[in-house]
Order: sequence, then structure tokens, then C-alpha cells
Amino acid sequence: MRRLLACFFVLSLTGAPPKPEACVQCHEQIDLARFHSRSHGGVSCVQCHIAIKALPHDEKLPPVRCERCHGHQGQEVAMSVHSAARMKDKTHAPTCSTCHGKAHDIVPRSNPESRVARRNMEATCGTCHPAGFLAKLSTRLPHRASRMAINPEDLK
Repeated sequence: MRRLLACFFVLSLTGAPPKPEACVQCHEQIDLARFHSRSHGGVSCVQCHIAIKALPHDEKLPPVRCERCHGHQGQEVAMSVHSAARMKDKTHAPTCSTCHGKAHDIVPRSNPESRVARRNMEATCGTCHPAGFLAKLSTRLPHRASRMAINPEDLK
């Protein structure tokens, strides 16, 4: 309760959107030093969590929409088999965070720690797909994105 009041007090003094330092007063599982070293570390919390206008915020917030900033990638995903599966109410179909990890921890694909770095793709995709499927897919990996791009309308 004390932290919640502190968050509210900070916001009432500034009138501005909360800074990450105010957010971690309640969301202490976020390591700010680590977050600032990651891909989204230069982005303020409310740039992604746009429903937050004041502190304390509602407990239930709408999901973050990655395509707001990653429009081109969002279009590619919208045309993928994973998106087509989600459109058919297959709730197990992946979202951005399924493959890339939590937004607070994402690093560029060129970073060996990235879940979508070439050397980690088998482990990442293997959380959902069997090894046999991945072996078939890996022969086409350089062209994977274009081959997976389909028109969701064709699946209806």
C-alpha cells in the first residue's frame, strides 16, 4: 500500500506520465538496469502500455500491441501461418512474445542471447514444433519467412 501511495504521489507532483523508476516501485520484478541494456530500454513504459494515464493504474490492462512500433513486422506476421491459426481461434498459436520473449528482455537478433538468433531458432521453435518438422523446415530456413507468408483469406 505504501508503494502504491508513493507512485500516486510522484504522479500527482509531476502531472506527467510515470517514469520507469515510478513503475518499478510496484513492479519490482523489472530490473531497470537490465531493461535499459535491452532493445526496448530507451522506451518509456507508457509508450508500450498506452492505457496507463495515471498511477495507480487499472489492474487489468489491454495487451501491448507490438505492431504500433513494429508495423512492417506486424504486417508480415499478420500474413503468416501463425496469425492464420490465431484467427481460427487456436489459442496455442504464438504471439510476438512467444518467440521473442518478454518485451523487457528482448535483444537484437544479432545478439547470441536472442531467442530468434539463428543458433537459437531450433530451441525456440522446438517449444511448439516437433524435431521432424523443424528438420524439414531448416532446409528452407533462408526462405522461411516468404514461404510462410500466406493469405489468411485462403484458409477460410
